[in-house]
Amino acid sequence: MMLLRLFVYLNRHKKFSIFRVFLVPRGEGSFQFFIVLLVYVFLLVFLWTQVGLGVSAETNRFEQNRGFGAFVRVADGIRIFVLAYLTLVVYRRWLEERKISLKSMGLIFFILVLIVVSSAINGAKFAMLEGLYSCFVAMAIFYKKPKFNIIYAACIFLLALVFAMFVLSSNLEKKGLDVDAAPSYMPGGDVLTERLVLRILSNADKYYLTLPGGVLDKLQTDDLWVRFVAPMVGTTRLSSMLGYNVNNYNVGRQALLYYDPNYEIAGGPTSHFDLFVYKYFGNYFGWMWVTFSAFMFAVFIVLSRQGCGDIYFCAIVTTLWLRSLPMLLEPTVGFAYVLDIFIIFTLIKLFCSVLPRKVDAKT
Repeated sequence: MMLLRLFVYLNRHKKFSIFRVFLVPRGEGSFQFFIVLLVYVFLLVFLWTQVGLGVSAETNRFEQNRGFGAFVRVADGIRIFVLAYLTLVVYRRWLEERKISLKSMGLIFFILVLIVVSSAINGAKFAMLEGLYSCFVAMAIFYKKPKFNIIYAACIFLLALVFAMFVLSSNLEKKGLDVDAAPSYMPGGDVLTERLVLRILSNADKYYLTLPGGVLDKLQTDDLWVRFVAPMVGTTRLSSMLGYNVNNYNVGRQALLYYDPNYEIAGGPTSHFDLFVYKYFGNYFGWMWVTFSAFMFAVFIVLSRQGCGDIYFCAIVTTLWLRSLPMLLEPTVGFAYVLDIFIIFTLIKLFCSVLPRKVDAKT
């Protein structure tokens, strides 16, 4: 935290012009957004038809997405940008006119539909909350005067909770469990509520599986470069190239395999940045990753203060911020997410720059 504050302070006046050079077009970026939206719709249709809905996965969404991980990852990154951009279009009109027009109501409806559909395809219990979160983060960056409203927060929480309960209920039913049956550990409740509570408690699984009994020191590791390359080229492809399942050497996955060596279904605890750094950097070089992470987050924080009413810019910063947060849970995957955004939107800008078109009109 001290490093983060230090880097924010030292870079508070920097513009990071290279960010705009590579990612942000001139003008409103309306044409670029249209291209991004087309790509995203294509990805949604492709994933829906070729992979299916994540909420209806037979085992889990990781297993279902095997072989299509790159498409899912790109879609998840673009999803945040699309939702943030559309939200800011509506929000700016409201700030200028102080009323919701019929066109804005149509956009709001489209945003809500997109959140629901994309969350269903994604399948993560957090997907609904992330979609809503991207909208509010974008507005906070654009307006620079975020206000906490307990009523809005409660509504968002309830929507996310309903979606999480729906996904969990579907998963339990596919496993042949009665969601209304009597629970094992919570008398007076039901299996669905019990499983939700246990799911929340299991967010600490990386710690209670690795810290007691010195298990963390017994976990195996492979080369550090493999950890960073695997999320970028795909674990399935890299595994076939190297001749072993590289996914099994994530710290969290290793913890699960320590207790159940024959567990073959994809998934498991996250590595978390502290456990990852300890196993792959050691006691003497862990500071390097901590410093790098703090600097990256500081840059995004500084950029978030430079929106100046630019919708495309604010949507990009929102996307980078939300895609960088997974670095706290699975550092190498989060880093790959950030790199994805830089590659995707650099290509979008390059592609649009070579096409003859009129200067973007105001959105």
